Amino acid sequence: MSNILFVLYHDFSANSAVHVHNFANELARIGHATSVAFPDGDDTGAGLGEQRYSVVRYPEVDGNWRRVFSNDAPPDVVHAWTPRENVRLFCEKLRSLCPFALVIHLEDNEELILEVNLGSPFDELANSRTFRFPHNLSHPQNYRRFLGTAAGVTIIMGTLERFVPAGAPRHVLWPGADRAVFFPRSKDEQLLQILNIAPDTLLLCYTGNVHSANAHDVRSLYVAAAILTREGTPTTVVRTGRDFCEFLGPDDGWARRVSIDLGHIDYEDIARVLSLADFLIQPGSANAFNEYRLPGKLPEFFAMGRPVIVPATNVGRFVEHGVQAWVLEKVDALGIGEAVLTIRKDEALARQLSEGALRFAREHFDWSKNARALEQFYQTLPPAAHRSA
Repeated sequence: MSNILFVLYHDFSANSAVHVHNFANELARIGHATSVAFPDGDDTGAGLGEQRYSVVRYPEVDGNWRRVFSNDAPPDVVHAWTPRENVRLFCEKLRSLCPFALVIHLEDNEELILEVNLGSPFDELANSRTFRFPHNLSHPQNYRRFLGTAAGVTIIMGTLERFVPAGAPRHVLWPGADRAVFFPRSKDEQLLQILNIAPDTLLLCYTGNVHSANAHDVRSLYVAAAILTREGTPTTVVRTGRDFCEFLGPDDGWARRVSIDLGHIDYEDIARVLSLADFLIQPGSANAFNEYRLPGKLPEFFAMGRPVIVPATNVGRFVEHGVQAWVLEKVDALGIGEAVLTIRKDEALARQLSEGALRFAREHFDWSKNARALEQFYQTLPPAAHRSA
C-alpha cells in the first residue's frame, strides 16, 4: 500500500476540501496511509466528519515524515489539488526532500479564474514581466510548466483535457455525496419554524459561495423568486455560503424580501437546509466557466432526491432530461420560473425526477467507487514517475 499526500491550495473551509477529505478517507479505508497538507489557517477539517488521514501545514513538512505519516516514510504519491502557485511552490519544496509520483488535479478553467480575478485577458497576464501574481491563483506561466512535470493528471470534467499536456496520463475524477448525510428526507420542520417560513412557501435552496465568475448566475435565483412571488406563487430562496462580491445591486431590498441568507454554516448542517427545498437548482448556461467545472453542490443535490434543474453544461450533459433532471439550455430567472411551475403541477413528473436524481447519484456520485477508480489510476502511472517526479 502507498503513502498518499494530498496538497490543498487553501484550508478546509474551501469547497475543494470536501473532495480531498472524502478521497483521503476512502483511500485510507482501502489500506493506504493518507495525509492532507494545506498552507495555513485555523480550519483543519474537523467539521467535515471523521478523518482517517493526518493533517499538516506546509511549513511543518521538513523531511521528518513521522509528522505526515505514522509509518515515518515519505509520500509515494503527491496529489496536488489544482496547480495554484502556492501548491506548486510547496511541491517544489517536496521534490527537494524525496522522490514521488506527482498527480495534479484540475477542477476549473484556471485561466478564466485568473482573468476574472485580475481583470485582464490571460494572454496579457501570461506575457507580463512586471505583474505580481497572488499565490492563491495559478501563475499564467508557471502552472503550465508545473502540469508538464506531472506523472498524471486528474480532471473533474473531460473538457479540461485541453489543458492537459499531450501524452500525459489523465483520469476523469468525479466527486461523491455522503449517503449517510445526504439522502431523501422530509422537510426539517424545526428549521422551518426557526426561519419563520410560511407553510405555503415554495422553497429554492442554494448552498454555495458567490464570486465574480458566478455572480450573474446566482442572482437569477433571487430574480426568479421575486417574479414567482409577484405572480402569485410565494417563493423564498434559502441560501448558505459567503459573498465575495456584490451581486444583487445597490438597492437589494427586493432580493432580501424573497430570500433568507444563512451565510457560512457547518458542513454537517447543509443537508438540513437542502431538506427544505421543493427544487434544487443550479443556475447558469454553457460558458467558459461552467463548461469546465462540476459544481460541488450538485452531487448533494442529486442525493437528496428532489427534482433538480440544471443547465445543458457540465453534469447537465450526462443526465436524461425529464428523467434524471430537468435540463435547460439556460437556467436563468425566466427559465427557472417556467420549469418550477411546469414540474410543480405534474406530480408524476416531479416523482420521476426525484427518483431519477437518486439513481444518477448512486451511479455516478459514489465516493467509494470513485476512490477505487482513483487508486487504479495511481497504479497505472509509469514506475519511473516514482523515481523522477
